[in-house]
Amino acid sequence: MKNRILMLISLFFAYFCYAQEEGANVDLLKAPASPASNLLGIATSEINKPTDVTDLMLNLQDITSVFKNQAGYALDLAPYWLFGKSTKSLDNIIKDNKPSDVLKQTFVLSFAVKNTDSTSNKLPVNSVFTSIGFKFSLFRGNVDEKTLGKYESIKKLHRRIINGSKSSVEIVEADLEVMRITDQIETLIGKLKEGEEETLEIKELKVKLDSLKKKKIAELEKDKPSDVNNLSNNVAAIKEVLQGFSMTRTGFLWDFAGGTSVQFRDKQFDNSRIYNAGIWTILGYAFQKSGTPLFLMRYMYNPKNEWVTTEDFNPQGNFSTFDAGVKYEYTPKDSKFTGSFEGLYRSFISGSDLKPTWKCVLNLNYEIFPNQHLTLSLGKDFDNNIIKKGNVIAGLSFLSGIGSKRKIQ
Repeated sequence: MKNRILMLISLFFAYFCYAQEEGANVDLLKAPASPASNLLGIATSEINKPTDVTDLMLNLQDITSVFKNQAGYALDLAPYWLFGKSTKSLDNIIKDNKPSDVLKQTFVLSFAVKNTDSTSNKLPVNSVFTSIGFKFSLFRGNVDEKTLGKYESIKKLHRRIINGSKSSVEIVEADLEVMRITDQIETLIGKLKEGEEETLEIKELKVKLDSLKKKKIAELEKDKPSDVNNLSNNVAAIKEVLQGFSMTRTGFLWDFAGGTSVQFRDKQFDNSRIYNAGIWTILGYAFQKSGTPLFLMRYMYNPKNEWVTTEDFNPQGNFSTFDAGVKYEYTPKDSKFTGSFEGLYRSFISGSDLKPTWKCVLNLNYEIFPNQHLTLSLGKDFDNNIIKKGNVIAGLSFLSGIGSKRKIQ
């Protein structure tokens, strides 16, 4: 288990170094995007708001269990942002609202692992669980006017930088000394026979011309008045606008997710079986001021599994469940806190005569840094023992996203 943790952390920070490229660093990650965690029942929330994603997301579930070697770990990646070769900019995130575009940009592959010992009360004991899942949105809402206004300001400053640079180049290209050397090079190249390599004189003239152009452009930029067209001023202005720049969306939301998990009994890799598999969808609507209500429907299949670890339920065959749930999420204006409350009702639709059960969770989320979130979860789980005894489940989880830089077009 420790080796797996080190491997995940190494991969995470290796990509962190890779991700430091040119572009605008944007606060994208607003909610967990880990369906693999949901399959193992270790997610902070069963109903996650459709959201934009970073290239990579690392989720440490229930930090308090780390010292017991029982914490859950999840790694999620977005192939479109991580591997895609097409243009990927802030324009794409803000303006590409067709379902096919949204699907590509929000598609996530999810991996999770959970270790249990003899004291575990949520999963079968003395096992290692791994899961793989997927998630994508068809509708993620539209960016609000405030976000759009900030982005237009950034684009305006960006265009000024480009235009200012072009005007300097045009001035240098019209310089008499530059034109003289350019003509000299063209004349010498014209005298070359077909297939003949450039002479040393031509190469030296090209180096001289390139150096001269750079020098004259630098002088022009240095001598420009310190106004809005000045390169350094515009760059500084862009950085200022980008501080705290995040994607706030309103409108209709629709997500799909699913996956499967494997149990390695007695922590032996030659003693494994499918633990469960499922598919679910989340619909909702993000309001400008009054928060976001969400609704979940989920089907889970559990083949020959001691899936619910209670004294009165130990099914010998396959069984299936259907969950329906609602969630309300609210973030105060310009606040780093997000609060949500969700409730789910589970019915056993085949393979069991167990009575329906329910789950409710209060999540308190705090953004410690952009794309870095700490979540405290309090509530009651589906497990009948917990409900009968009235115990409260609690977990402190950490979510981090990297690879949030996007080009400005």
